[in-house]
Amino acid sequence: MIRVWLLVTMVIIGIINAALLHFTAMPLFNNMVVHCIILGAMFGLTNFIAVELFLKRLDKLKELNRQLRLSLMKDNLTGLLNRRAFDIDIKNVEHNGLYSLIFIDIDNFRDFNNHFGHDIGDNVLMKVGQTIQACVRANDRVYRYGGEEIILLLMDCDKKNARKMAEKIRCEISRLDNQTYPQITVSLGVSSYPDDGRYIYDVIVASDKALLKAKQSGKNCTISC
Repeated sequence: MIRVWLLVTMVIIGIINAALLHFTAMPLFNNMVVHCIILGAMFGLTNFIAVELFLKRLDKLKELNRQLRLSLMKDNLTGLLNRRAFDIDIKNVEHNGLYSLIFIDIDNFRDFNNHFGHDIGDNVLMKVGQTIQACVRANDRVYRYGGEEIILLLMDCDKKNARKMAEKIRCEISRLDNQTYPQITVSLGVSSYPDDGRYIYDVIVASDKALLKAKQSGKNCTISC
């Protein structure tokens, strides 16, 4: 609709310019008026076509930039959001009310890499990432924080529901078919705002400490602050 109005406006401007040119340059009203109007319309139409081509090019560049920004925010292996995306998102969390964090660490992940090769380790990471994505809500954010550690940011979610989500993820991952390789399990730490900190960084530290307790408690379990 905007482009239609742009066409109409440019044609009208072209006609007005041509008409003004005629009445100021020619003392008599004759058939040249029609010529000027046609010339003005053609001038406006030409301008519209030029602008239309420019807008199409601009739209294409905007889409390319959008895709580039998305690629910079995603982990190439798992397709999850990456650490950069997490660092950006947490800057806006403070003013969004209730939320929870879940820190997830794949148990004995180094064994997969060291004993069976990095291809097997990468496959484990992808399976875990896909399972987590299938468990969370549409508005939940899942990040590969680094190595085998994954973080979930759950908006409008209290600790009780976050723990339920964590247990659901843990159980689903423990049921994954890993063929002839060792069973895949994860340890999880849960924290929430405002229960476990006044600021997002306090909540992050609390979730990390809860994860450490889960690892120390024998792994394949969920600990909340």
